[in-house]
Amino acid sequence: MTTSSTMTVAEWRAFLTDYNARHIASDEVREAIEEGRQVISEERLETGWAGAEPAGEEAIVAAEERLGVRLPSSYRNFLQVSNGWEDIGFVDLFQVGDIGWFADLCADLLEAWSEPEAFKELYPMLKRCLLIGDDDGGSGCYWLLHADSMGENSEWTAYEWWPGDGDDPTPYRDFTAMAREAVRSLDA
Repeated sequence: MTTSSTMTVAEWRAFLTDYNARHIASDEVREAIEEGRQVISEERLETGWAGAEPAGEEAIVAAEERLGVRLPSSYRNFLQVSNGWEDIGFVDLFQVGDIGWFADLCADLLEAWSEPEAFKELYPMLKRCLLIGDDDGGSGCYWLLHADSMGENSEWTAYEWWPGDGDDPTPYRDFTAMAREAVRSLDA
């Protein structure tokens, strides 16, 4: 692996292949299916890959043009390996055509939080976050990339947020760090 947090396309492929091999055949996934919770779709279970086909450069550029920003390298590289992912850290990552500004995709939620004092400091940050994944009907987890927090390496701060628990979003230096932590916590 490189010394920076950003993984190359080849490093993402190795990371996801390793995680997929352990997770898709795990007791957790098997038990969820036995309980009627389909954490990974039948189609993806049959192929043996919880990810999707890679996103093409054209699809990534189209999303960037639609959003008015260039996506951070760590996330772009991930998309070039898998255009979305089912069940990483209890979250499903969206395909590149489905990502969007949190303020647009969760407008009702953001509107409800625009007044309460508890969210006064979070509100401006959330308006500038891309929503890249959620827990798809679970208890309410969001994976966010904050566009106004670009570091020296052109990466954006990533956040995992469970708003129902009353805590602030948990920051990570970038998307790679958040994905690594999600996999590490599942392996623990």
